[in-house]
Amino acid sequence: MNLNKAFAMRLSKLLNERGMSKYRLERETGLTHSALRYIFNEVYKDVYFSTIVKVCSALKISVKDFFDDKLFDLENLEV
Repeated sequence: MNLNKAFAMRLSKLLNERGMSKYRLERETGLTHSALRYIFNEVYKDVYFSTIVKVCSALKISVKDFFDDKLFDLENLEV
């Protein structure tokens, strides 16, 4: 799978665990609705690192912890 799909899947899981809506994530990250829509609809193949940092900050999770998931094992990602 591509990085964007893995990112979207991990983000969905974390939002669900925290009971956080996509709208609240938009407000706390400053990302536009369309930017998040493109992530969740897998329009892009990759995600900007700055977007990852904003999301991690809003979720109060380190980048390391965000990527600590089998989704991001190299054998699961298209390189």
